[in-house]
Amino acid sequence: MPTARVLGLVTTVIMLVSLGVSVATGHLTTEGSLILGLAWGRMSLIDLYVGAALVGGWIAHREQSRIRILAWWAGLIIFGHLASAIYVVVAASSPDRETFWSGSNPSRDKSEAR
Repeated sequence: MPTARVLGLVTTVIMLVSLGVSVATGHLTTEGSLILGLAWGRMSLIDLYVGAALVGGWIAHREQSRIRILAWWAGLIIFGHLASAIYVVVAASSPDRETFWSGSNPSRDKSEAR
């Protein structure tokens, strides 16, 4: 899955740089209230968390360990789609598309094929 890995790596770097610039130049305590006061700011937060819910569902489908699922979900809540990008890089180390999308849990693959 080289394309997914490259895309995941590129988006991870973009998110890390953007996060670093925001932390270095912004003030979350004062700017956060401004974001919530704007219709597009609220829409952006809704978009962020809807996307995180979708990726979180994929993670829950792929992973076998509840602890790993909860850890990734915490990462999504705290770091947003930076965690998504990192997860794509991890998942892209899979040998094929089936494993990329479904993980290595054979019982899931069989139950969904029916």
